Parts: sequence; C-alpha cells; structure tokens
Amino acid sequence: MSPLLHILGHPDFPLGTDGHPEDSQLFNCWNFCQMAECLDIPYVYYGVDGSVCPPGKCGRVVCLGQSQERWAFRNAWHREYTKRLNKALAENLKDDGDSEWIASVYGVAQCDISAPKDIPVFEPMLGYGSCWTHYRVFPSYAQQSFIYTKQTDTIKDRYFDTVIPHFVNQNDYPMSANHGDYLVFLGRNAEDKGVAIAREIASSSGLEFREVHQGCFGCEKAKLLGEARAVLMPTLYLEPFGYVSIEAMMCGTPVIATDWGAFPEIIREGVDGFRCRTAAEFADAVKRVPTLDRAEIRRGALARFTVAAVAPSYGRYLNFIWNVHRYGGYYAPDATRKK
Repeated sequence: MSPLLHILGHPDFPLGTDGHPEDSQLFNCWNFCQMAECLDIPYVYYGVDGSVCPPGKCGRVVCLGQSQERWAFRNAWHREYTKRLNKALAENLKDDGDSEWIASVYGVAQCDISAPKDIPVFEPMLGYGSCWTHYRVFPSYAQQSFIYTKQTDTIKDRYFDTVIPHFVNQNDYPMSANHGDYLVFLGRNAEDKGVAIAREIASSSGLEFREVHQGCFGCEKAKLLGEARAVLMPTLYLEPFGYVSIEAMMCGTPVIATDWGAFPEIIREGVDGFRCRTAAEFADAVKRVPTLDRAEIRRGALARFTVAAVAPSYGRYLNFIWNVHRYGGYYAPDATRKK
C-alpha cells in the first residue's frame, strides 16, 4: 500500500504550461502537482480534456471531458462538473486505510463532491475570498485572518488549518546579469492593484516605467522582472500573497510595495525591498533600491519560496490532517505540524 493524493483541478482550463499561463488558479494547480512530485507522493489530477501533469513519475491525469461553459457557482456546468468529478473519484479512491487525501485546489467549484467521511478533504494555496473544507492551507497569516473575520463559522476548524507560502519553480526565474534603470508594474489594470500610485511613483522618479497588464509570461516575464531596477506593487487591498513579488525576488529584483496584506510576511524591509505608506516613503525607496544586494534577495527567495523549500511543510501538513481526521481531532496523539 502507498499514500495517494487526489488533486481536484481547474474546471475550465486544461492543466499545462502553454494554454492559459496567466490564470492564477491554473498556475496553483501546476505548482501543487510539482510539490507532490517533489514529495514523491503518487497523485491523481482530475482535469478537463488536454490536461497534462508536470514532468515526473508520480502523477497521472483523470480526464473529465470538455468544459461546457465557464464555471460559475451552481450554474449548469458546475452541476455537470460535480457529476463527472464524483464518478471519477468513486473509480479512483482506494479507501483502503492507507494515507489518502483530496485536495480542492479550485475551492467552491468542488464543494458538492461526495467524498468518503474517513478521507480528509482540504484546500491548499487558499488565496481566494471564501473556503468550504474543514482543513485549509493559507498562503499568508494576513489571508488567514481575513477569512476568519469574513467567515466566522470557520471557528470550529481553526485548530486544523495552517499557513504555508506560495512557491514557484526556481528554474523559471533566473537571476539576470543585465540590469536596466526602469520600474515595472505587472498586474491587473485595476485601482485595487494600485496602478495609479505606481504611475505616480514612476513619474516622480523620472525613471522609465513599464506597465504590463497581460500577455507577458515565461522567459519574457523573467527578463522583464529580472532586469528592472525594482518592481512596484502598491496594492490597496489586503493582498493574500502576490506571486509577482516572489517571482521578482527569485530574479534578484527588489520589490516596493505597500505595508499590509501579505507583504510584511514576504518582503524583508531593507533586504528584499521596501514597504511604504506615503509618497515620501515610495520616493525614498526608489532611490535606495540600488543599494540592496540582489544576490541576497535571490538567496532569500530560494530559501523560502521554491518548490523544494516549501514541500516539506506540505508533507508535514498532509500527515497532520490524516492523523487529526482519523485519530481523534484535537486530541490525536500524532497531530503535530512540527515534524
């Protein structure tokens, strides 16, 4: 017997690196499969037609057919998707007493599944605005606090959640030998992303400003981030995590962000960049980023935000929720995330 991880993936797009590279939830699915591969845990990915697993020996795909329309909560495709998912799970669950888990990577899209009561269902990489499972992995303490405040009925399960940061494949974000003198904003063209503040910061600095909202990924994205003086992320809402910040840091590029949400957990002040609250602080940060050690920024990112760095925490959490779920909840003798 061996453990098995069931990964419930994207209900609309096939898993892969080429089809929809800017979809953050699909990116989460890909990264989570890479994490399972790193832990050497056999896994099944449940995805729509065309899905492929990351390179490795642990994963296989169970195809759920083509998506009929874009998923929306309780629309016709949600109902049909649930039927297909339940049928596939019934055919692939072992339920033989050995360690087995169901990971709901797309949240409420999978909330109507029929899962055996003795198999824990959890939400990894939970950066969205709601949750439905009894076990949850938040990418930051800021996001955990947001969900606990928003969904007060989660109180009964708080003992069994954890916080593990998002992660990326370090090979996709090499450190650049060439550094330009421009500032970058990479993200949605939206007020809550702080795009207007980013424009103001760049204008005041007199530096070239590259504002990119879509169509930039892969090597092009790594080059854009890696050669910048700094990446601007003056996000106005409580950012659950912010992938661009660790992608930039992986390339050795400083990040200038606001001082709330997940950023205090990600950006080491004066090391990886600066966290600011006023125009004067933003202006000073732009002037000071050339003094930062880009090699140290990359070293810190490699130590905290790669697949290999984060995978052991997920391994411990999988063992934790298995023991909690099967052997007594809060009082389970081996319910610890520390070993």
